[in-house]
Amino acid sequence: MPLHVAIENFIHDLRYRQVLPHLEPCERLGDLGCGDAPRFLRKARRRAKHCWGLDLKTPESREGNVTLTKGDITKPLPFSDGFFDQVTLLAVIEHIEDPLPILREAHRCMRHGGRLIVTTPSRLGIRIHDVIRRLGLVRDVEEGEHKDFGMSLGVLRGWIERAGFKVAKAYSFEFGINLIVVAEKP
Repeated sequence: MPLHVAIENFIHDLRYRQVLPHLEPCERLGDLGCGDAPRFLRKARRRAKHCWGLDLKTPESREGNVTLTKGDITKPLPFSDGFFDQVTLLAVIEHIEDPLPILREAHRCMRHGGRLIVTTPSRLGIRIHDVIRRLGLVRDVEEGEHKDFGMSLGVLRGWIERAGFKVAKAYSFEFGINLIVVAEKP
């Protein structure tokens, strides 16, 4: 296995360890911006009767209770109102010009009492990722792909609250390199 793949897998696993304890057993889980493989959904598949992953890079497929759908998460989502019990956006919003519309779409597609879990690198995390990318230690992001929102817990909480969610938990992990917000749809 190439070194960059091992490092990228390690980074993903660290993120998933933070997210999994916040997932509750449910009927339907959606992972928006899942990438080209359902890494997270493979780990979370026992927490939901059915899991959906949506991304422009993913091939249309089904693997047990995981369905992958090719689609643009910055457009209206192909799910009905109240469809999901839980939605995750893991290391996604830092790639999007305007995260608020996707958070609003996640809100629309989630049932009342549903849970949203968002992770993103902090501003420091984006800078560190750019350095290790330039060193060739990771290859998962192109130069300039990360948007600089001055990412902090305050910025992230603000977007999530403006989208209509109530924040339950918000904290940094990995020494402040990454942020997580767990929120609910009232």
